[in-house]
Amino acid sequence: MEITLSNFPEIKVGNYTDQEAGTGCTAIMFDKPLAGSVSVMGGGPGSRELALLDPTTRMDQINAVLMTGGSAFGLSAADGVMKYLEEKNIGFDTGIAKVPIVPAGVIFDLNYKHSGIRPSSNEGYYAATNAENSFEIGSKGVGTGATCGKLLGVDKASKSGLGYAENNAKDCKVSALTVCNAVGNIINPKNGEIVAGIKGESGFISYDDILKSEFMDLFGQNTTLGVVLTNAKLNKAMLKKIANMAHDGLARTVNPVHTMFDGDMIFVFTTNQVEADINKTGVLAAKAVSDAILNGIAAVKNEKEGD
Repeated sequence: MEITLSNFPEIKVGNYTDQEAGTGCTAIMFDKPLAGSVSVMGGGPGSRELALLDPTTRMDQINAVLMTGGSAFGLSAADGVMKYLEEKNIGFDTGIAKVPIVPAGVIFDLNYKHSGIRPSSNEGYYAATNAENSFEIGSKGVGTGATCGKLLGVDKASKSGLGYAENNAKDCKVSALTVCNAVGNIINPKNGEIVAGIKGESGFISYDDILKSEFMDLFGQNTTLGVVLTNAKLNKAMLKKIANMAHDGLARTVNPVHTMFDGDMIFVFTTNQVEADINKTGVLAAKAVSDAILNGIAAVKNEKEGD
């Protein structure tokens, strides 16, 4: 399913997809450096360059962000994004060399097709090189090997994927890209319906029934990642607050969420173009994250129907 990042035509998204191996990565490329922050609420995250996004650090010139499969192995795909940016003479100018700043987060998809293949520098370079304002969601890029509902075992899991949504109010724009690789069920907050997750003999297993079951020890094997983009004028401390509020979108849509088995993290970046209320921006971000997760599930279901 192809969509367009219409809120931010200057920002590009590139996917590397390996359906046979069941893995991939997604690079979000900024046309100019952006300030950003991140909020990590899962107990088993995999990441790179997150310390630079802390409000107490000076760095406010982020060139790209990567979401990748392959667990910690997949973090090497960020090297390829850096290589591409270096070739374009893009990066933080140290006076000696321009160093591209590329934070990254990973999902664990090694248990999807057990191929032993993970995204590396070449795959990250491919994603960066092929980034466009229009891109595909669903089982594409980092969503290729994403699954959800693994709390009672991978054999009961459902396919999930890369999602996207926009949520705007007057001049304030918010876009969200997510990849849902959660241990829990995915729920439509409008009606409480489970749309993907833990499969039972007669449909999805409810939250009450989950609590009656023994949890599998799946530490480090689940994560929902999100990248939120806004045009609101916000400093890094404010962006951190937006990232925290954006996790409310996960809480509405993923159940259970933020467990010690998950590595949930949400990045937030701003183009700093308009004055906007921080509270309203956070509310918009939370809904965009929730909608993006649901749109990713819907895109995967559409792919299956098209087979």
